[in-house]
Amino acid sequence: MILVDSNILIDYYRDRNSELAKKIDSMQIGICGVVKSEVLHGAKSYDEVDNILASFNTFDLLHTDEYDFEGVGLILKTLREHGVTVPLTDVMIAFCAMKYDVPVWTQDGHFRLIQGLYPELALYNNA
Repeated sequence: MILVDSNILIDYYRDRNSELAKKIDSMQIGICGVVKSEVLHGAKSYDEVDNILASFNTFDLLHTDEYDFEGVGLILKTLREHGVTVPLTDVMIAFCAMKYDVPVWTQDGHFRLIQGLYPELALYNNA
């Protein structure tokens, strides 16, 4: 399984007939709550929201709980102490990937910064 970041899913929803969409449709894909929120935030209409919500059911949901936010907070603290500033949402996605031991598929450079201090964070190489 691969945890897909919102930037990949946004491209997926833009063109469901693209090579990216075909690839995603053929893989075991996981998403987490933060990714769902980020994707829904960008919806242009309520029809699009309905389609996105329906498609979420085709992905595996990687759950988080209240204790995960303590872990996220500690990662943010460690990053800050090392002069690394990244968005909370990216740290939450990275934490979820590490919790479930799955790679993150992303185009966002913040994940490489997180990986610099947390080498256990695996990143999917879509080469």
